[in-house]
Amino acid sequence: MEKGLRIVKTITVLLIAILISAVSFGGVYLPQKGIWKNVIKDFNLGMEFDGYRELRYVLDDSEEQKDVYVDKDGNYMGTVKEDTSDSSENTENAETTESTDTQSENNIAKEAEVDKDYTIETRTIRANEQDDINIENFEKTKKIIQKRLETINLYEYNIRQDSVTGEIVVELPDDANIALEESLISTRGKLEIIDYQNGLLLLDNSHIKNATVLASAQDNQYQSYLQLQFDDEGKEILKKISNEYKELTSADGTTEKTYVSVNLDGQTLVSTYFAEEIDSGILQIPMGNATSDYAEYVEIAQNATRIAYMVNNDMMPLVYTLSSDNFIRPLITEEYIQIAKIISLIVVIAISLYLIIKYRLKGLYAVILDVAYIGLLLLIVRYANVLITLNAVVAFAICTLINYIFTIKILNKFKEGSNDKFILTSTLKELYLSIIPVCIIAVVFTFVSSAIISSIGMILFWGLVVQAICSLVVLI
Repeated sequence: MEKGLRIVKTITVLLIAILISAVSFGGVYLPQKGIWKNVIKDFNLGMEFDGYRELRYVLDDSEEQKDVYVDKDGNYMGTVKEDTSDSSENTENAETTESTDTQSENNIAKEAEVDKDYTIETRTIRANEQDDINIENFEKTKKIIQKRLETINLYEYNIRQDSVTGEIVVELPDDANIALEESLISTRGKLEIIDYQNGLLLLDNSHIKNATVLASAQDNQYQSYLQLQFDDEGKEILKKISNEYKELTSADGTTEKTYVSVNLDGQTLVSTYFAEEIDSGILQIPMGNATSDYAEYVEIAQNATRIAYMVNNDMMPLVYTLSSDNFIRPLITEEYIQIAKIISLIVVIAISLYLIIKYRLKGLYAVILDVAYIGLLLLIVRYANVLITLNAVVAFAICTLINYIFTIKILNKFKEGSNDKFILTSTLKELYLSIIPVCIIAVVFTFVSSAIISSIGMILFWGLVVQAICSLVVLI
Protein backbone atom coordinates (compact mmCIF):
# COMPACT_ATOMS: atom_id res chain seq x y z
CA MET A 1 0.00 0.00 0.00
CA GLU A 2 2.72 2.42 1.02
CA LYS A 3 4.72 1.53 -2.09
CA GLY A 4 1.66 2.15 -4.28
CA LEU A 5 1.11 5.60 -2.76
CA ARG A 6 4.77 6.43 -3.32
CA ILE A 7 4.45 5.47 -6.99
CA VAL A 8 1.32 7.62 -7.38
CA LYS A 9 3.10 10.53 -5.68
CA THR A 10 6.11 10.18 -7.94
CA ILE A 11 4.00 10.07 -11.11
CA THR A 12 1.97 13.09 -9.98
CA VAL A 13 5.09 15.10 -9.21
CA LEU A 14 6.61 14.18 -12.58
CA LEU A 15 3.45 15.18 -14.48
CA ILE A 16 3.27 18.54 -12.67
CA ALA A 17 6.98 19.11 -13.33
CA ILE A 18 6.59 18.29 -17.02
CA LEU A 19 3.55 20.57 -17.28
CA ILE A 20 5.41 23.49 -15.63
CA SER A 21 8.36 22.98 -17.98
CA ALA A 22 6.12 22.83 -21.06
CA VAL A 23 4.28 26.04 -20.09
CA SER A 24 7.44 27.93 -19.21
CA PHE A 25 9.58 26.94 -22.20
CA GLY A 26 6.88 26.28 -24.79
CA GLY A 27 4.22 28.81 -23.79
CA VAL A 28 0.42 28.68 -23.83
CA TYR A 29 -1.18 29.58 -27.14
CA LEU A 30 -4.78 30.75 -27.38
CA PRO A 31 -6.72 32.22 -30.33
CA GLN A 32 -7.00 36.01 -30.24
CA LYS A 33 -8.86 37.62 -33.13
CA GLY A 34 -8.17 34.60 -35.29
CA ILE A 35 -4.46 34.48 -34.46
CA TRP A 36 -2.85 32.02 -32.06
CA LYS A 37 -0.79 33.97 -29.55
CA ASN A 38 1.33 33.02 -26.57
CA VAL A 39 -0.50 34.41 -23.52
CA ILE A 40 2.43 33.90 -21.15
CA LYS A 41 3.75 37.27 -19.99
CA ASP A 42 6.98 38.55 -21.54
CA PHE A 43 10.09 39.28 -19.49
CA ASN A 44 10.64 42.81 -18.22
CA LEU A 45 13.97 43.43 -19.95
CA GLY A 46 16.40 46.05 -18.69
CA MET A 47 18.15 48.69 -20.77
CA GLU A 48 21.14 46.39 -21.48
CA PHE A 49 18.82 44.06 -23.40
CA ASP A 50 16.11 46.40 -24.69
CA GLY A 51 17.89 49.67 -25.42
CA TYR A 52 17.13 53.02 -23.82
CA ARG A 53 16.36 56.68 -24.41
CA GLU A 54 19.07 59.22 -23.70
CA LEU A 55 17.48 62.56 -22.74
CA ARG A 56 19.72 65.61 -22.53
CA TYR A 57 18.51 68.65 -20.63
CA VAL A 58 20.17 72.06 -20.64
CA LEU A 59 19.42 75.16 -18.60
CA ASP A 60 16.63 77.21 -20.10
CA ASP A 61 18.23 80.50 -21.18
CA SER A 62 15.04 82.12 -22.48
CA GLU A 63 14.08 85.62 -21.42
CA GLU A 64 11.20 87.94 -22.23
CA GLN A 65 10.16 91.52 -21.63
CA LYS A 66 6.89 91.49 -19.68
CA ASP A 67 4.65 93.83 -17.75
CA VAL A 68 4.56 92.51 -14.20
CA TYR A 69 3.00 93.38 -10.87
CA VAL A 70 5.45 94.51 -8.22
CA ASP A 71 4.68 95.07 -4.54
CA LYS A 72 6.02 97.97 -2.48
CA ASP A 73 9.21 95.98 -1.73
CA GLY A 74 9.89 95.35 -5.41
CA ASN A 75 8.88 91.65 -5.29
CA TYR A 76 7.37 90.01 -8.36
CA MET A 77 3.65 89.41 -7.87
CA GLY A 78 2.47 88.05 -11.19
CA THR A 79 2.45 88.84 -14.89
CA VAL A 80 -0.08 91.28 -16.31
CA LYS A 81 -2.58 89.34 -18.36
CA GLU A 82 -2.61 90.68 -21.89
CA ASP A 83 -5.76 89.05 -23.23
CA THR A 84 -8.73 88.41 -20.93
CA SER A 85 -11.14 87.32 -23.66
CA ASP A 86 -9.90 83.74 -24.02
CA SER A 87 -12.83 81.45 -23.29
CA SER A 88 -11.07 78.15 -24.03
CA GLU A 89 -9.78 77.44 -20.52
CA ASN A 90 -11.34 74.76 -18.33
CA THR A 91 -13.50 76.74 -15.88
CA GLU A 92 -15.29 74.88 -13.11
CA ASN A 93 -16.93 75.66 -9.79
CA ALA A 94 -14.57 74.37 -7.08
CA GLU A 95 -17.42 73.83 -4.62
CA THR A 96 -20.03 72.18 -6.84
CA THR A 97 -17.70 71.04 -9.69
CA GLU A 98 -20.28 72.28 -12.21
CA SER A 99 -18.79 73.64 -15.45
CA THR A 100 -19.62 77.22 -16.43
CA ASP A 101 -20.66 77.89 -19.99
CA THR A 102 -18.64 79.82 -22.53
CA GLN A 103 -21.11 82.70 -22.75
CA SER A 104 -20.99 83.30 -18.99
CA GLU A 105 -17.19 83.19 -19.03
CA ASN A 106 -17.02 85.74 -21.85
CA ASN A 107 -19.31 88.09 -19.94
CA ILE A 108 -17.02 88.22 -16.90
CA ALA A 109 -13.63 88.10 -18.63
CA LYS A 110 -12.73 91.70 -17.98
CA GLU A 111 -9.79 93.43 -16.32
CA ALA A 112 -10.14 93.57 -12.56
CA GLU A 113 -8.76 96.50 -10.63
CA VAL A 114 -5.37 95.89 -9.10
CA ASP A 115 -4.80 96.65 -5.43
CA LYS A 116 -3.22 100.07 -5.05
CA ASP A 117 -0.30 98.48 -3.11
CA TYR A 118 0.91 97.06 -6.40
CA THR A 119 2.46 98.81 -9.36
CA ILE A 120 3.10 97.64 -12.91
CA GLU A 121 6.63 97.53 -14.26
CA THR A 122 8.23 96.26 -17.45
CA ARG A 123 10.89 93.72 -16.54
CA THR A 124 13.08 91.18 -18.26
CA ILE A 125 11.79 87.83 -17.01
CA ARG A 126 14.38 85.06 -17.28
CA ALA A 127 13.69 81.36 -16.95
CA ASN A 128 16.77 81.15 -14.73
CA GLU A 129 18.24 84.12 -12.91
CA GLN A 130 22.01 84.33 -13.03
CA ASP A 131 22.32 84.23 -9.23
CA ASP A 132 20.50 80.86 -9.15
CA ILE A 133 22.91 79.16 -11.56
CA ASN A 134 25.43 77.51 -9.26
CA ILE A 135 26.75 74.06 -8.29
CA GLU A 136 24.51 73.86 -5.22
CA ASN A 137 21.36 74.26 -7.31
CA PHE A 138 22.73 71.85 -9.94
CA GLU A 139 23.05 69.12 -7.32
CA LYS A 140 19.72 69.94 -5.71
CA THR A 141 17.94 69.69 -9.07
CA LYS A 142 19.56 66.32 -9.76
CA LYS A 143 18.43 64.93 -6.39
CA ILE A 144 14.86 66.17 -6.92
CA ILE A 145 14.73 64.45 -10.33
CA GLN A 146 15.98 61.21 -8.77
CA LYS A 147 13.30 61.32 -6.07
CA ARG A 148 10.57 62.02 -8.63
CA LEU A 149 11.58 59.11 -10.82
CA GLU A 150 11.59 56.81 -7.79
CA THR A 151 8.03 57.84 -6.87
CA ILE A 152 6.71 56.02 -9.93
CA ASN A 153 8.74 52.92 -8.98
CA LEU A 154 10.98 53.49 -11.94
CA TYR A 155 12.56 50.18 -12.66
CA GLU A 156 15.84 51.46 -14.06
CA TYR A 157 17.48 54.78 -14.84
CA ASN A 158 20.87 56.47 -14.97
CA ILE A 159 21.44 60.17 -14.40
CA ARG A 160 24.59 62.19 -15.00
CA GLN A 161 25.29 65.88 -14.58
CA ASP A 162 27.94 68.29 -15.81
CA SER A 163 29.01 70.28 -12.75
CA VAL A 164 30.22 73.16 -14.94
CA THR A 165 27.34 73.73 -17.36
CA GLY A 166 24.60 72.05 -15.29
CA GLU A 167 23.62 69.83 -18.24
CA ILE A 168 21.72 66.74 -17.13
CA VAL A 169 21.66 63.43 -19.04
CA VAL A 170 19.01 60.90 -18.07
CA GLU A 171 18.89 57.37 -19.46
CA LEU A 172 15.45 55.76 -19.30
CA PRO A 173 13.82 52.58 -20.64
CA ASP A 174 12.16 53.12 -24.00
CA ASP A 175 8.61 52.24 -22.97
CA ALA A 176 5.08 53.61 -22.76
CA ASN A 177 5.91 55.66 -19.65
CA ILE A 178 8.53 57.83 -21.34
CA ALA A 179 6.20 60.86 -21.69
CA LEU A 180 5.41 60.72 -17.96
CA GLU A 181 9.08 60.43 -17.07
CA GLU A 182 9.93 63.41 -19.27
CA SER A 183 7.29 65.52 -17.52
CA LEU A 184 8.68 64.60 -14.09
CA ILE A 185 12.11 65.77 -15.19
CA SER A 186 11.06 69.00 -16.90
CA THR A 187 8.30 70.15 -14.52
CA ARG A 188 9.59 72.65 -11.97
CA GLY A 189 6.62 72.22 -9.61
CA LYS A 190 5.65 75.88 -9.17
CA LEU A 191 1.98 76.03 -8.15
CA GLU A 192 0.23 79.41 -8.21
CA ILE A 193 -3.29 80.69 -7.68
CA ILE A 194 -3.74 83.86 -9.72
CA ASP A 195 -6.48 86.32 -10.59
CA TYR A 196 -7.94 84.95 -13.82
CA GLN A 197 -8.93 88.41 -15.02
CA ASN A 198 -5.60 90.21 -14.69
CA GLY A 199 -2.88 87.68 -13.75
CA LEU A 200 -2.17 89.00 -10.24
CA LEU A 201 -0.52 86.40 -7.98
CA LEU A 202 -2.68 85.53 -4.97
CA LEU A 203 -1.14 82.37 -3.44
CA ASP A 204 1.77 80.04 -4.23
CA ASN A 205 3.78 77.07 -2.91
CA SER A 206 5.19 79.06 -0.02
CA HIS A 207 1.83 79.01 1.80
CA ILE A 208 0.94 75.35 1.15
CA LYS A 209 1.39 72.97 4.12
CA ASN A 210 0.20 69.80 2.46
CA ALA A 211 -1.31 68.49 -0.77
CA THR A 212 -3.33 65.29 -1.01
CA VAL A 213 -5.57 63.58 -3.55
CA LEU A 214 -9.23 62.80 -2.87
CA ALA A 215 -11.80 60.94 -4.90
CA SER A 216 -15.56 60.73 -5.14
CA ALA A 217 -17.91 58.33 -6.89
CA GLN A 218 -21.55 59.15 -7.46
CA ASP A 219 -24.06 57.89 -10.02
CA ASN A 220 -21.32 55.93 -11.79
CA GLN A 221 -19.26 59.11 -12.18
CA TYR A 222 -15.72 59.32 -10.82
CA GLN A 223 -14.04 62.58 -9.86
CA SER A 224 -10.54 63.24 -8.57
CA TYR A 225 -9.60 66.27 -6.45
CA LEU A 226 -6.32 67.89 -5.52
CA GLN A 227 -6.71 69.10 -1.94
CA LEU A 228 -4.43 71.93 -0.76
CA GLN A 229 -4.03 72.77 2.92
CA PHE A 230 -2.58 76.23 3.60
CA ASP A 231 -0.62 77.63 6.52
CA ASP A 232 -2.08 80.31 8.82
CA GLU A 233 -1.20 83.20 6.53
CA GLY A 234 -2.40 81.31 3.46
CA LYS A 235 -5.61 80.43 5.30
CA GLU A 236 -6.43 84.13 5.76
CA ILE A 237 -5.57 84.91 2.13
CA LEU A 238 -7.77 82.03 0.92
CA LYS A 239 -10.63 83.26 3.10
CA LYS A 240 -10.27 86.74 1.61
CA ILE A 241 -10.17 85.66 -2.03
CA SER A 242 -13.06 83.20 -1.55
CA ASN A 243 -15.19 86.24 -0.69
CA GLU A 244 -13.93 88.26 -3.64
CA TYR A 245 -13.87 85.74 -6.48
CA LYS A 246 -17.47 84.60 -6.64
CA GLU A 247 -20.79 85.19 -8.34
CA LEU A 248 -22.23 88.67 -7.71
CA THR A 249 -25.72 89.95 -8.52
CA SER A 250 -26.10 93.61 -9.41
CA ALA A 251 -29.09 95.85 -8.64
CA ASP A 252 -30.61 95.22 -12.07
CA GLY A 253 -30.53 91.45 -11.51
CA THR A 254 -27.60 90.60 -13.78
CA THR A 255 -24.94 88.20 -12.48
CA GLU A 256 -21.23 88.49 -12.86
CA LYS A 257 -18.49 86.05 -11.83
CA THR A 258 -14.83 86.68 -11.10
CA TYR A 259 -12.44 83.77 -11.33
CA VAL A 260 -9.11 82.52 -10.05
CA SER A 261 -6.81 80.18 -12.01
CA VAL A 262 -4.71 77.41 -10.49
CA ASN A 263 -1.51 77.12 -12.51
CA LEU A 264 1.36 74.64 -12.48
CA ASP A 265 4.49 76.04 -14.11
CA GLY A 266 2.35 78.57 -15.93
CA GLN A 267 -0.07 75.95 -17.29
CA THR A 268 -3.66 76.27 -16.10
CA LEU A 269 -5.01 73.25 -14.23
CA VAL A 270 -8.43 74.81 -13.61
CA SER A 271 -10.16 78.20 -13.51
CA THR A 272 -12.92 78.58 -10.94
CA TYR A 273 -14.95 80.83 -8.69
CA PHE A 274 -16.11 80.23 -5.12
CA ALA A 275 -19.66 79.41 -4.07
CA GLU A 276 -19.06 80.28 -0.43
CA GLU A 277 -16.46 81.53 2.01
CA ILE A 278 -13.62 79.11 2.77
CA ASP A 279 -12.40 79.63 6.33
CA SER A 280 -10.90 76.15 6.85
CA GLY A 281 -7.72 76.87 4.92
CA ILE A 282 -8.43 73.85 2.70
CA LEU A 283 -9.08 74.13 -1.03
CA GLN A 284 -10.33 71.22 -3.12
CA ILE A 285 -9.53 71.54 -6.82
CA PRO A 286 -11.37 69.23 -9.26
CA MET A 287 -8.92 67.54 -11.62
CA GLY A 288 -10.48 67.14 -15.02
CA ASN A 289 -14.16 66.37 -15.43
CA ALA A 290 -16.22 63.66 -13.78
CA THR A 291 -16.12 60.52 -15.91
CA SER A 292 -17.75 57.11 -16.04
CA ASP A 293 -14.61 55.62 -17.64
CA TYR A 294 -12.70 54.16 -14.70
CA ALA A 295 -9.44 53.83 -16.66
CA GLU A 296 -9.61 57.52 -17.54
CA TYR A 297 -10.31 58.37 -13.90
CA VAL A 298 -7.30 56.35 -12.74
CA GLU A 299 -5.06 58.21 -15.18
CA ILE A 300 -6.35 61.58 -13.92
CA ALA A 301 -5.93 60.49 -10.30
CA GLN A 302 -2.35 59.37 -10.96
CA ASN A 303 -1.57 62.74 -12.53
CA ALA A 304 -3.08 64.50 -9.49
CA THR A 305 -0.96 62.31 -7.20
CA ARG A 306 2.21 63.32 -9.04
CA ILE A 307 1.26 67.01 -8.73
CA ALA A 308 0.61 66.53 -5.00
CA TYR A 309 4.01 64.91 -4.60
CA MET A 310 5.75 67.81 -6.34
CA VAL A 311 3.87 70.36 -4.23
CA ASN A 312 4.73 68.52 -1.01
CA ASN A 313 8.40 68.34 -1.86
CA ASP A 314 11.02 70.77 -3.02
CA MET A 315 10.39 72.83 -6.12
CA MET A 316 13.21 72.56 -8.63
CA PRO A 317 15.44 75.64 -8.25
CA LEU A 318 16.29 75.69 -11.95
CA VAL A 319 14.34 75.37 -15.19
CA TYR A 320 15.62 72.91 -17.78
CA THR A 321 14.67 72.33 -21.37
CA LEU A 322 15.06 69.15 -23.47
CA SER A 323 17.91 69.59 -25.97
CA SER A 324 18.08 66.07 -27.46
CA ASP A 325 16.27 62.73 -27.29
CA ASN A 326 18.16 59.75 -28.72
CA PHE A 327 17.50 56.03 -28.76
CA ILE A 328 20.60 54.04 -27.77
CA ARG A 329 20.70 50.49 -29.09
CA PRO A 330 21.11 47.71 -26.48
CA LEU A 331 24.63 46.64 -25.50
CA ILE A 332 23.59 42.98 -25.50
CA THR A 333 22.18 42.23 -28.94
CA GLU A 334 19.86 39.40 -29.97
CA GLU A 335 22.85 37.49 -31.34
CA TYR A 336 24.54 37.50 -27.92
CA ILE A 337 21.28 36.39 -26.28
CA GLN A 338 20.95 33.44 -28.68
CA ILE A 339 24.57 32.42 -28.02
CA ALA A 340 23.93 32.60 -24.24
CA LYS A 341 20.80 30.43 -24.65
CA ILE A 342 22.73 27.80 -26.61
CA ILE A 343 25.55 27.72 -24.04
CA SER A 344 23.02 27.46 -21.18
CA LEU A 345 21.23 24.61 -22.96
CA ILE A 346 24.50 22.75 -23.49
CA VAL A 347 25.43 23.14 -19.80
CA VAL A 348 21.99 21.91 -18.64
CA ILE A 349 22.14 18.91 -21.01
CA ALA A 350 25.67 18.04 -19.86
CA ILE A 351 24.68 18.17 -16.18
CA SER A 352 21.50 16.19 -16.89
CA LEU A 353 23.45 13.46 -18.70
CA TYR A 354 25.92 13.30 -15.82
CA LEU A 355 23.08 12.88 -13.29
CA ILE A 356 21.31 10.22 -15.35
CA ILE A 357 24.50 8.22 -15.99
CA LYS A 358 25.66 8.35 -12.37
CA TYR A 359 22.36 7.99 -10.53
CA ARG A 360 20.24 6.28 -13.21
CA LEU A 361 16.47 6.33 -12.52
CA LYS A 362 16.77 8.64 -9.52
CA GLY A 363 19.02 10.85 -11.63
CA LEU A 364 16.33 11.07 -14.36
CA TYR A 365 13.76 11.97 -11.70
CA ALA A 366 16.07 14.68 -10.40
CA VAL A 367 16.71 16.03 -13.93
CA ILE A 368 12.98 16.46 -14.53
CA LEU A 369 12.61 18.29 -11.20
CA ASP A 370 15.63 20.51 -11.95
CA VAL A 371 14.26 21.52 -15.36
CA ALA A 372 10.89 22.22 -13.71
CA TYR A 373 12.74 24.34 -11.11
CA ILE A 374 14.23 26.50 -13.86
CA GLY A 375 10.87 26.74 -15.64
CA LEU A 376 8.95 27.67 -12.49
CA LEU A 377 11.52 30.31 -11.54
CA LEU A 378 11.27 31.79 -15.05
CA LEU A 379 7.47 32.01 -14.73
CA ILE A 380 7.70 33.70 -11.33
CA VAL A 381 10.27 36.19 -12.67
CA ARG A 382 7.84 37.07 -15.48
CA TYR A 383 4.77 37.60 -13.31
CA ALA A 384 6.62 39.25 -10.43
CA ASN A 385 7.72 41.82 -13.03
CA VAL A 386 11.38 41.39 -12.05
CA LEU A 387 13.69 43.58 -14.09
CA ILE A 388 16.06 41.43 -16.14
CA THR A 389 19.52 43.00 -16.09
CA LEU A 390 22.92 41.42 -16.65
CA ASN A 391 23.36 41.25 -12.86
CA ALA A 392 19.96 39.58 -12.54
CA VAL A 393 21.05 36.92 -15.05
CA VAL A 394 24.09 36.21 -12.86
CA ALA A 395 21.77 35.91 -9.83
CA PHE A 396 19.62 33.45 -11.80
CA ALA A 397 22.72 31.38 -12.59
CA ILE A 398 23.64 31.36 -8.88
CA CYS A 399 20.16 30.08 -7.96
CA THR A 400 20.43 27.32 -10.57
CA LEU A 401 23.89 26.35 -9.31
CA ILE A 402 22.65 26.16 -5.69
CA ASN A 403 19.77 23.96 -6.81
CA TYR A 404 22.13 21.56 -8.63
CA ILE A 405 24.38 21.38 -5.55
CA PHE A 406 21.33 20.46 -3.42
CA THR A 407 20.31 17.86 -6.01
CA ILE A 408 23.70 16.17 -6.06
CA LYS A 409 23.92 16.13 -2.24
CA ILE A 410 20.50 14.53 -1.93
CA LEU A 411 21.21 11.99 -4.70
CA ASN A 412 24.41 10.99 -2.95
CA LYS A 413 22.40 10.25 0.19
CA PHE A 414 20.03 8.09 -1.81
CA LYS A 415 22.96 6.32 -3.49
CA GLU A 416 24.41 5.55 -0.07
CA GLY A 417 21.09 3.96 0.80
CA SER A 418 20.02 6.67 3.22
CA ASN A 419 16.29 6.91 2.60
CA ASP A 420 15.60 7.95 6.16
CA LYS A 421 13.79 11.28 6.18
CA PHE A 422 15.70 12.39 9.26
CA ILE A 423 19.01 12.01 7.41
CA LEU A 424 17.64 13.89 4.39
CA THR A 425 16.27 16.63 6.63
CA SER A 426 19.59 17.05 8.42
CA THR A 427 21.36 17.23 5.05
CA LEU A 428 19.03 19.96 3.84
CA LYS A 429 19.47 21.81 7.12
CA GLU A 430 23.23 21.68 6.68
CA LEU A 431 22.94 22.98 3.12
CA TYR A 432 20.61 25.84 4.09
CA LEU A 433 22.92 26.91 6.90
CA SER A 434 25.73 27.12 4.37
CA ILE A 435 23.79 29.59 2.19
CA ILE A 436 22.62 31.90 4.99
CA PRO A 437 24.74 34.76 3.53
CA VAL A 438 22.90 34.34 0.21
CA CYS A 439 19.55 34.46 2.04
CA ILE A 440 20.54 37.67 3.83
CA ILE A 441 21.65 39.26 0.55
CA ALA A 442 18.37 38.22 -1.08
CA VAL A 443 16.24 39.89 1.62
CA VAL A 444 18.35 43.06 1.90
CA PHE A 445 18.73 43.58 -1.85
CA THR A 446 14.98 43.10 -2.45
CA PHE A 447 14.17 46.23 -0.45
CA VAL A 448 16.91 48.44 -1.92
CA SER A 449 15.46 51.37 -3.90
CA SER A 450 17.78 50.78 -6.86
CA ALA A 451 15.89 48.65 -9.37
CA ILE A 452 19.06 46.95 -10.59
CA ILE A 453 20.00 45.79 -7.08
CA SER A 454 16.43 44.94 -6.03
CA SER A 455 16.04 42.72 -9.11
CA ILE A 456 19.06 40.68 -7.96
CA GLY A 457 17.49 40.31 -4.52
CA MET A 458 14.10 39.29 -5.95
CA ILE A 459 15.59 36.59 -8.16
CA LEU A 460 17.68 35.22 -5.28
CA PHE A 461 14.64 35.31 -2.99
CA TRP A 462 12.32 33.49 -5.40
CA GLY A 463 15.09 31.08 -6.37
CA LEU A 464 15.53 30.04 -2.74
CA VAL A 465 11.76 29.80 -2.19
CA VAL A 466 11.29 27.52 -5.22
CA GLN A 467 14.30 25.45 -4.15
CA ALA A 468 12.76 24.99 -0.71
CA ILE A 469 9.52 23.80 -2.36
CA CYS A 470 11.47 21.25 -4.41
CA SER A 471 13.20 20.05 -1.23
CA LEU A 472 9.81 19.51 0.42
CA VAL A 473 8.71 17.43 -2.59
CA VAL A 474 11.72 15.16 -2.04
CA LEU A 475 10.91 14.79 1.68
CA ILE A 476 7.17 14.14 1.38
